[in-house]
Amino acid sequence: MKLASRFVAIAVVFTTLACGASDPSEDSVPSLSDRSPLVLISLDGFRWDYPDLTDTPALDRIMTAGVRAEGMIPVFPSKTFPSHYSIVTGLHPGHHGIVSNNIRDPRWPEPFALRFRDEVRNSRWWGGEPIWVTANRAGLRTASFFWPGSEAPIQGVQPDYWMPFDDSVPAETRVDTVLEWLALPEAERPTFVTMYFEETDSAGHEYGPGSWESLEAIRAADIVIGRLLDGLDAQGTLESTNIVVVSDHGMATHTSDQMIALEDYVELWPHEVFEVGALLQIFPDEGREGMIYDALHDAHPNLRIFRPSEAPAEFHLYDNPRLGPILGTPDPGWEVRPRGATRPGDWLAGHHGADPSHEDMHGVFIAAGPAFVSDATVARLPGVDIYNILAHALRVDPAPNDGNPARLDGIVRR
Repeated sequence: MKLASRFVAIAVVFTTLACGASDPSEDSVPSLSDRSPLVLISLDGFRWDYPDLTDTPALDRIMTAGVRAEGMIPVFPSKTFPSHYSIVTGLHPGHHGIVSNNIRDPRWPEPFALRFRDEVRNSRWWGGEPIWVTANRAGLRTASFFWPGSEAPIQGVQPDYWMPFDDSVPAETRVDTVLEWLALPEAERPTFVTMYFEETDSAGHEYGPGSWESLEAIRAADIVIGRLLDGLDAQGTLESTNIVVVSDHGMATHTSDQMIALEDYVELWPHEVFEVGALLQIFPDEGREGMIYDALHDAHPNLRIFRPSEAPAEFHLYDNPRLGPILGTPDPGWEVRPRGATRPGDWLAGHHGADPSHEDMHGVFIAAGPAFVSDATVARLPGVDIYNILAHALRVDPAPNDGNPARLDGIVRR
């Protein structure tokens, strides 16, 4: 079945307004005549060169009207949760605490992972100040049709309208609900909205970034964005709306011979291996750390092993206590895991999470609207700089962050 077929509309009923976390008075909401609405769209795993691989008329429309970066440089690890949360906070994972898709904190017995829904919704994991909290502090209404962090009351704040993540929700439903939010009366209408689509990441993992199926997913994602643009146009608000399209990371080709088997170098107990794949996290039993580190360090030419305190400065991990005592990162396209953890035929054809300096890990940044320059291309943009761009577009003061305000030059109108 073509991936595009997953976008066929089905009847799904949402009580969109019932999901609101707060109800500020009308007087606290700035007039929309003073601030243009901002829609932030994530296309998960959408590599920097994907718009050039096939027809993407909707993205081309945004790029012509606005600005495109040559690529978006993700944080380390270049994974979904860390990168998405860095985009909306302007902080590296070592500072905001979402150091991977899977996290263990020495203070708490429960681990963090997408499948542990209570933990995803627990504010104790989420540091920093996401842009919807910044906007809320400025008196703006916000909404989220999925975004990592939006399900937790961070600093006691959630988007006014939000949805619990459910990948079975059709893309058309997501778009149509956002259009409904943006058509609400002014006192109820959000000024900032997030949207998330996962199809390109799923196709890249299963079939590889250069596959026919990935091209289909790219085209399907573009159709979804076109639906949003057409809907805004029909509402008469397209010209006055700021639209930012990003991805959390890119994708590298992975083959079955690009696997580093831990058993070839050291004997590990199953409970010591917390995370494998693009990021290795080991929590050794007492007295075993030195032996395991020595056995793995320099063991394989495509695997870098280090302790958090020894992490490369460009990874910005800051010796965060949530990281395993022993970390490993394989080269792009490679994975590290116990040999028995993957059955024959279970290989992923695409892979991400590796060193973000590698081009295959880079995502996209595309933006248009009254806050942005027109028909421009800028150099590759670190993901931590996007928070400041969003704050500028919303005309709110950003919280302290790791971004460089100078990188707004050539992207936004001053």
